[in-house]
Amino acid sequence: MLILCAFLWYGSQKLQVVTNKTIKPEVPVSANLKPSPTPLPIPKHSGRKVRVPILTYHYIGNNPNPEDKTRDNLQVTPDKFEEQMKYLSENAYNPITLDTLYEALKGGSLPSKSVILTFDDGYIDFYYNAYPILRRFSFKAVVFIPTGLAGGSYYMSWDQIKEINQGNLVFFEAHSVNHVNLVSLSGNRLKYEISESKRILEENLGRKVNFFAYPYGLSDEQTWKAVEEAGYLGGVGTWYGDLESEGNVLDMPRIKISGGMDIAAFASKL
Repeated sequence: MLILCAFLWYGSQKLQVVTNKTIKPEVPVSANLKPSPTPLPIPKHSGRKVRVPILTYHYIGNNPNPEDKTRDNLQVTPDKFEEQMKYLSENAYNPITLDTLYEALKGGSLPSKSVILTFDDGYIDFYYNAYPILRRFSFKAVVFIPTGLAGGSYYMSWDQIKEINQGNLVFFEAHSVNHVNLVSLSGNRLKYEISESKRILEENLGRKVNFFAYPYGLSDEQTWKAVEEAGYLGGVGTWYGDLESEGNVLDMPRIKISGGMDIAAFASKL
């Protein structure tokens, strides 16, 4: 059996063990979320439109620290995740890729009951907990990688990313280099975070990287332009919605799946 559990403990000064590997503590980027001081723009719908829920996950694992409420909000346990994937399978949902969605916005067709499964940050529990479940159901998924963090204590290594990439079920897309608030950047630093992450992923995976996820969901007209100029086809944010259109292809809405959802609440998001 290939189902192992990656136990992650952060916020302490102790050494930690993921399977049999001892690692040093560090704070995962998702725990550093700070609200933007001013409201950020949301793109307007225009052109061709399709309804496709893009679901957002972060951790697929059990929280080893009950006092860590941030993680509780961002995690789904492996049992719940498997229940959700079983629901999709039994109700004839079709997980697709962002490339398939983009083609539909340009006039192509979509499978019935299309849904997109996205995972932010490339945490190591994706490798141990989520991927075996996705593979069992033959479900496609998208993982957004902050390339500068790959191989760190809480993140998948490049060897693990490449192994999954060879299975042709999971598509790795860009999530900047250092998982920084792009709205606070400009000029060459902004260009570096967006373009370099694409270059590194393409170099390691040997395929085109077409989509970008904005760290913390923060973006504006300047970042959308930079993403487009870097050669991406589109981007995703964290604002809520399931209507995707040509007008918001550079900042598509997604639906967050949190650990507190029961299966009825999950079904209501589809």
